[in-house]
Parts: sequence; structure tokens; C-alpha cells
Amino acid sequence: MTKTISVFNNKGGVGKTSIIWNLAVSLADLDKNVLLLDFDPQCNLSIACLGAQEFSNLLQTSPAHPFGKTVKAFALPYIQQNRFGDIYTSSPKIPNKSGRLDIVPGDFWLNSFSDVLNVGTDVIGGSGLYRFILPELLTQEASRVNEVEYDYVLIDLPPSFNTLVRSSLYCSDYFLVPCTPDLFSSYCVGLIGEMLPLFIQDWEQGKQRYLQSNPNDPVILSKGMPKFGGWVFNNFDTRKRNGVKHMVAADAVHHASIKTAITNQLIPSLSNISTYSAIPSFVNTNYVAGIEDLNVMASDSIFQNTPIRYLSSHRPTAGLRGRGSWAANQIDLMSEMTQEYETLASYIDTNF
Repeated sequence: MTKTISVFNNKGGVGKTSIIWNLAVSLADLDKNVLLLDFDPQCNLSIACLGAQEFSNLLQTSPAHPFGKTVKAFALPYIQQNRFGDIYTSSPKIPNKSGRLDIVPGDFWLNSFSDVLNVGTDVIGGSGLYRFILPELLTQEASRVNEVEYDYVLIDLPPSFNTLVRSSLYCSDYFLVPCTPDLFSSYCVGLIGEMLPLFIQDWEQGKQRYLQSNPNDPVILSKGMPKFGGWVFNNFDTRKRNGVKHMVAADAVHHASIKTAITNQLIPSLSNISTYSAIPSFVNTNYVAGIEDLNVMASDSIFQNTPIRYLSSHRPTAGLRGRGSWAANQIDLMSEMTQEYETLASYIDTNF
């Protein structure tokens, strides 16, 4: 059964795109078929996976492809004409993966799409619930066209609580929350605890109205139940003492603050959702993955369209980095973080 996972935080700069990309590779290396949905109008995931030029080519329109070869080609006809458009997936050029890895490229048009969606009419009124489950429809069509059953769908999202985020969460089985060591991450965790129950309340109102005339719709009955899958602590620094790594003091303080917000705000708020259990039994307050600050390696990974797992076999981008090879400590850190993504992939595959 396909599991859909949103990687979400309403705070920007927490590393959602990098986490999704590297996690997807680790899941594929577990012989899983993975579909990426770039649902962020910034389209950073598409650029990271495919490269700026290839992604730019997919945006181009022509008589044969009037909406390009992105998410827009499927979604715009559905919104304007109530018919499915064409689904296009691309494959990142990544070696050695066992499972399949595809991406539905994003599109800057998603900004306009988010304006079309109306919570009051489409969700609460119940008349447009299918407009709010576009990620599910994209997954079904990609699976049909590519003749593959995806084990996991990972969705990259903008840093907001807009309708794109609602749509993705309504379609998700789980969501992961990346956090960084800063003053606002714990605050934003609390906001997620406040907002998600309201999202679910809106969905339940609309679902009840919709089911009055469509009581046996299996798709609508199965949506609107996203569960908290855990949080990821990203971009923290460490120092070695007596040969053992320790989180630097300032980042440790932020870590403690975020964990407190998870414990005292997010989990209690989600536990109050009455229509389903939003906190699975395997979830606790500890982070499920700790990704250290990769510094220039992170940006070079994006520039070279190469995940951390394979970056050490690529020379650093000389024009950007000014050096001809990676230092030994950088290679060691890449290896350690690859193992951390493998651990996260195993956690998901075991529990989700």
C-alpha cells in the first residue's frame, strides 16, 4: 500500500527539500519505489533532482505540450475543464539505487493554483473536496501511466499554511516536521499544533456534507487523516570532546526548546483530534533523524544535482568552492549523514 508523506514546516529555511531528496534516495536503496511531488512553487526540489536546464526545458510550452511537462499539465485541465490532463514524471540521474525514483516536477504556476482553491466553498462546503486531493490524483495517474505501484510518495511544500499545504496534508498518511536550531522553530512547532486540528475540522465538515450524496466514496473516506511521524533536527553543529561528538551549546539549547514544544504543545494538540488517532504509538518526543550542518556540501549537492550519498565521488564545484577535492573531514561527514538518512529510511519503512 502506498504511503504518502508530507515534509512540512511553516517556517522557511529548515531544509525540507534537501531532506526529501536524500531520504528518497535512501528509500530507493531499500528497493522501494518512490514518487516525489514538488508542490512548492519555488520548485527547488525539481531543480535539485533534475538540474536547472532540464527543469527549464520541462516548463516550456508548445502545441504538443500546451502546459509544459510539469504538474501544471495534469492540474490545469482538471481545474479548468474537470478532466485529467497529462501526467509527466522524470527520473533523477542517480546511480546504484535498487528501487524506482520518479518526480512530478513542480511549476511556478502553483502560486496561481493555490489562489483558485477555496477553503470555504471547496472544503467546508464539501462541493470541491476533489480539488483538495490533487496529490492523490497525481499519484494514482503516475502509478497507472508508469505501471508501477509506488511504495512511498514524498511531498515538498512551501513554508506556509496555505491551500497547497492543506491539500497535501489531507492526502498524507504521515507528515515529518524538520526543525533547525533557531529562535523560531519551537514557535512554529506550536503553530502546527494549533492549525492542523482546524484543518481537520474543516475537512470533517465538508466530508459530512459530501457524503450525504456520495456515501460510499472510498477516496474521500480515506483522506483527511495525517499522522505525526516525527521531527527531524537539521543543520546543527557539533564539536569533539575526547574524540566524541557533542552538539554545540547554543544548538543544544534550541534542541531542548523544540523538544519541549513537541512535548507540551504539538503532541497534546494533535491528541485532541477526535476523528482519528493523529499520534501513532511509535512516536515519541525525540527527533527521528539528526542532520548536521553540511555547510558548502549542501549547496554543492544542489548545484551538482547529486545527493550527499554520492557527492564525495564528485569533485567540488571549483568555481564556487575554490578547491580541487573534498577534505577528509568533509568526506567523513558525508558518510555519517548518509547513514543518518539510511536510519531515517529504515524508521519510516518499519513504522509507516
